[in-house]
Amino acid sequence: MKNLAIIILILLTLGISDSVYAHPGRTDGNGGHTCRTNCAKWGYSTGEYHTHNGGSSSSSGGDSSSSSSSSVVESSGPSPEEIAAQEQTQGEKEGYQTGYTDGYADAVKNDVGSGTDAYVEGYETGYLKGYDEGMKKLEAEKISANKQGYDLGKNQDNIEIPDTVAKHEPLKVSFEDGFNKAVTEREESEKEKFNILGYNDGIKDVNNELKNTKEIYITAYQEGYEKAQEELKQQYYDKGYEAAFTTLKYKKPALKNEKFIDWYKEGFTANDEVKEIQDTAFNLGKNGEDYIVPEQYTKSEVIFKHYYEIGAQENQKENAQAAGGLGIVVLGWLARRFYVAKKTIS
Repeated sequence: MKNLAIIILILLTLGISDSVYAHPGRTDGNGGHTCRTNCAKWGYSTGEYHTHNGGSSSSSGGDSSSSSSSSVVESSGPSPEEIAAQEQTQGEKEGYQTGYTDGYADAVKNDVGSGTDAYVEGYETGYLKGYDEGMKKLEAEKISANKQGYDLGKNQDNIEIPDTVAKHEPLKVSFEDGFNKAVTEREESEKEKFNILGYNDGIKDVNNELKNTKEIYITAYQEGYEKAQEELKQQYYDKGYEAAFTTLKYKKPALKNEKFIDWYKEGFTANDEVKEIQDTAFNLGKNGEDYIVPEQYTKSEVIFKHYYEIGAQENQKENAQAAGGLGIVVLGWLARRFYVAKKTIS
């Protein structure tokens, strides 16, 4: 009876030992596997590989118990498909986090993961999704930063970048772009105003000195002033040029501004068309032709008539000289004939 009690006690001890170490999961050809779930419960670390005796090192009395326990373990653990699904989910989660960080940082896309096939597949899927969402967030914040910079640039020349933007390079660049755009637009508008002011002063021939003004605005003013001065000069130059068609000799205009007078005289003396009119009229008169003013010279008839008459006078002189020469020849011939006749009579 005493021996029977001892045997029962031993069997109960072996049963308790197997129940302590039994846990879910299929075993491989070596009788082992990697623990992935509830590992602490069984006394293992997550991912730790271990083997089960399967009764090989135990006593014969424990073979049936171990075999029974093994059959229970194999039927209750996760299948390879379930393990692969868990790994794929884990890869997708970690890939999303990395992709989101890269997308928001505007970094080069890199969706390559490392691990099992299931993990790599999940990592790539999660990375691409996270990268796109990170980029979307970045684009939205860049638009906001650009507007902040633009609003600041409309009111001041010195840029002041907020710390939240300065720490993120893509946002910082977007803020600066908006600021510079607003400053440029504001400066162009001011330059246009100063250009118009300079033009109006140039027409009045008044060059004002601008003080405490940015150089770009002074330059705009001078450009407008010089443009007006060129137009003003052309006006007086053209007046002098036209006067040459109707005036035989330059006459100083009744202007108070010496600069205008100089421009007028420059135009008067530059008129080469008048020389053509003078030559045509002179030759017409010198050749003894009738006085007829060509249509293209009608506005310069005063000049045309004057030089025609000079030419006609030249024609008369030449004719008179020719006639005088002929008279001398005749007189000489007559004198010769008289001398011969006188000699014959004597």
